[in-house]
Amino acid sequence: MEICLTFFIEFYRSRDADEATLDKVSLEAPNLRAALQGATALFHSLAMPQIPDRLRICDEHGSELYAGPADGAYPA
Repeated sequence: MEICLTFFIEFYRSRDADEATLDKVSLEAPNLRAALQGATALFHSLAMPQIPDRLRICDEHGSELYAGPADGAYPA
């Protein structure tokens, strides 16, 4: 049985030093890569007031694990 962790996904727009949150959702996934894949799927399916250009993934303690383009480009 695979253990799933809870991740929190925040979609936002970034302009200069300002950020505007468009949506926040929780997601269960076995690891960060799977959470990023889930976030990418949500990017295409959620009805948000604007199209986000960035996303942030945090763990259940609020620690940021990933911040990058909303298209889910995984760092090398």
